[in-house]
Amino acid sequence: MNLIDSHAHLTSEEFNEDRLFIIRDLSNFSIEAVINPGVNLANSRENVRLAKEFKNFYAQVGIHPSDVEEMGENDLAEIEKLAKDAVAIGEIGLDYYWTTETKDLQKKVFIAQLDMARKLAKPVVIHNREATEDIMEILSNYKDLKVQIHCFSTDEETLKTFMDWGFYISIGGVVTYNTGLNEKQAAALVPIERLMLETDSPYLTPEPYRGLRNDPRKIIEVARKIAEIRGMKLSKVAKWTSKNAREFFDL
Repeated sequence: MNLIDSHAHLTSEEFNEDRLFIIRDLSNFSIEAVINPGVNLANSRENVRLAKEFKNFYAQVGIHPSDVEEMGENDLAEIEKLAKDAVAIGEIGLDYYWTTETKDLQKKVFIAQLDMARKLAKPVVIHNREATEDIMEILSNYKDLKVQIHCFSTDEETLKTFMDWGFYISIGGVVTYNTGLNEKQAAALVPIERLMLETDSPYLTPEPYRGLRNDPRKIIEVARKIAEIRGMKLSKVAKWTSKNAREFFDL
């Protein structure tokens, strides 16, 4: 039984002390691969560097909505160059949780990266935090792309629309929380052929490890909870979600 973590920030500073150890240790936890999103240009470069070094590490490149104010004039052009060695453009999207002052800039950068993905025929990985209406309005023009909604946490109506558009959904550690009602609903309703697992490490640590730093080796807890919710064998959840990740990212 092999698992794939479709979204983990192993290049974040929280892993500076043991990043390489974790990557080498993944196979001991039946983890076939980890896919690392980019949040800015420097981080995207590091993702690509590690992807060239490790066969079980795959890079995404992109500008996260929370990083748009710090980006340089040529950053998107550099991201496009890096994309030849990446499996997706991500994570990209909108985030209105921390601030709404950058809404217009976020939208501009989001659309530019969606256009980039279309030009390069790359999948996209979407970040959405308290911006569902704008996310859906923009993505309605990009239904031709392969789209993963990372860390899905919105309502059933939104989920149905995403399913109608052919998008994929990835679910993380929140599904193990008592508060994760939307995540549990998604875990039950998403067609198994459109579902992926993620940790969003170092964030959203699943139970029973909540309060500790998250890392991809804890993804089994997400898989177990989804298997419980769906009334499926853990091995079947692992088989399908890994198959979906391989096909979506062309691993």
